[in-house]
Amino acid sequence: MSQNNVYIENQKTIINSGGSTRPKRPEFVVVRKDTQVSHYAKLLGMSNEEFMKWANLKSSLIKKGTRIEFPMDTVPAGKGIYALARKYNMSVEEFCKLNKIPKPYNEYKAGKDELFYVKPYKLSQSEQAKLQKQNKSAPSVPDVKTLSKALTDDKVELNGLAAGAVIGALPINNMVQWGSAFTPEEIASKLEYEANDKWGAVGRKAFDDILKEINAKNVTEVLKEYEKANDGRSLINRITSEVMSKQSKRKEAVMYVYDALAESKNIPEAVRNEFNEELEKQFDSFGMVDTEKLDTIINKIISGEITGGQVVTNNYTGSLANPGEKIKLTKNDTSFTAKELQSGAIKSAKDEALEKFKQYCKENNIPFDKDNLDMGPINRIPLPTAENGKISAAETELLKPTTEPNGKVIILNPGHGGYSSRSGYFDPGSYSFIKKANGKYAPLLEYEKMKIYAESLTDKLRAKGYAVVITSGHAQTISDQHSISNLIESLEDGSKGGKKYKKEDIAFVSLHADSEPGQSGTGICYDSRFQNDSELADTLQSNLNKDNWIKAETSERNWNVPKKGLQVLHQSEQIPSVLVEVEYVNGAKCKNLDSYNFQNRFEAKLIDGLDEYFNL
Repeated sequence: MSQNNVYIENQKTIINSGGSTRPKRPEFVVVRKDTQVSHYAKLLGMSNEEFMKWANLKSSLIKKGTRIEFPMDTVPAGKGIYALARKYNMSVEEFCKLNKIPKPYNEYKAGKDELFYVKPYKLSQSEQAKLQKQNKSAPSVPDVKTLSKALTDDKVELNGLAAGAVIGALPINNMVQWGSAFTPEEIASKLEYEANDKWGAVGRKAFDDILKEINAKNVTEVLKEYEKANDGRSLINRITSEVMSKQSKRKEAVMYVYDALAESKNIPEAVRNEFNEELEKQFDSFGMVDTEKLDTIINKIISGEITGGQVVTNNYTGSLANPGEKIKLTKNDTSFTAKELQSGAIKSAKDEALEKFKQYCKENNIPFDKDNLDMGPINRIPLPTAENGKISAAETELLKPTTEPNGKVIILNPGHGGYSSRSGYFDPGSYSFIKKANGKYAPLLEYEKMKIYAESLTDKLRAKGYAVVITSGHAQTISDQHSISNLIESLEDGSKGGKKYKKEDIAFVSLHADSEPGQSGTGICYDSRFQNDSELADTLQSNLNKDNWIKAETSERNWNVPKKGLQVLHQSEQIPSVLVEVEYVNGAKCKNLDSYNFQNRFEAKLIDGLDEYFNL
């Protein structure tokens, strides 16, 4: 008897494989005593009715001695589990849950002759036969050069050029409308077919030839058709998830799609820089690439929220300078291009990072080797924001609530991350180093972490009825240009967002991550000269303390800011204002800062505190 041909004695052990990384799925079961269908249905995550259909049972009571055969199949040679799921018209999620395959699903490689549970009953016999036929041979792909030549010679018959592949319209008509012999639906279908057909499809000729059929005429419809046919999954997500393909090939493919879309909508180069920066950031992170922010940019371009006059920074718009734009610094009255300022900022930050890394290695008994320092995060330092030829503090539009408005506005400041309007110095805030999976160490920069917190908090605030304005930059620039006090005035007179807000309906929150324990302290900082600041600080801290994990990390007493201390708070003295030290960048506690769970809990308690302060 084979290892799979077993009686189910201990259901949980057999179904879950006893912790084995390669589950042994029983091909059948012989029932030892009268048993209800629900017993087996529960084990396999099905309803009673579905299990009966799946196992071809006629009664909900299974009699002793009944042999139940389970529908099973193997992955076709050279393919992966996605191909098998698609063969039976199952979603990947459904297939993997049925077969007890853990996430991330695309990292699971089927063993030779490994059997998987499938649900063939979803398809009629004719549909199954059609799918099996399609799986045996891929649809033909027209040679791009041949097609191009054919279109310049009207004596060439086009109908047979892509026989069996073009449905419902002649290739010439598709070319006129879509810039391709294929319709957007066909391109989307063929891309998914090729991705399912082989591991590491991106970079293979078959996949790349179809990808190159995407152009400015059809890209929007291709992206929509792909999502519609794949349960909302984006093409960008599919491309980046092909982990068996080289990173460089996946990045090129993503940018190819982006460039076609940007061309179709006349999107400026600065938006491309932001998109590419996010792409690099995701590939530089741990684990799978998260395309949520990339997809947000794509969707905003498609919907028209991002136009030729806007620049996107993940969840919000800003005013990044063009690389060649001349910017004058107030100190010494000298001018540089935005690109020169960025290049200078990157160079000086790398020099500083190298010196700090030496010290970090010494303090942590790590042999120093400059080649072990990954400068990827430093390379992501953005271009400066500018207005009228001078460095300015970045500021978003009024980001309106995504639910019923509560009449309150939060001015959210993600701390550091701007350039000085006087000297051109880029301020990354505090930073430490974190060891990556490849063994190298990368700088953990305060401004990057607080940007993530600010954007996430913005989404949650808007979902609770708050309007939000994000403002950031160098503290010196914010102070010199009175950016926060000017913002408050524009909210009062209605020039910001079209609605007038009273000062008592506005609050300012600045997010920071301190250097390391002992430097100052986590918790809420405020200016004791202003009663509203003290009240807001106490309310926020009280709510943070309701979560024991958060309380343990921010248990230090709210602390006053010296009169000449924090410029961002002094600029916002007209409204209740606080500076929140979320966690430490350095030391063991930086794990909290990098924890998605900690972040969500911290943000939830901050919002509870704001609700309480505004009596909502």
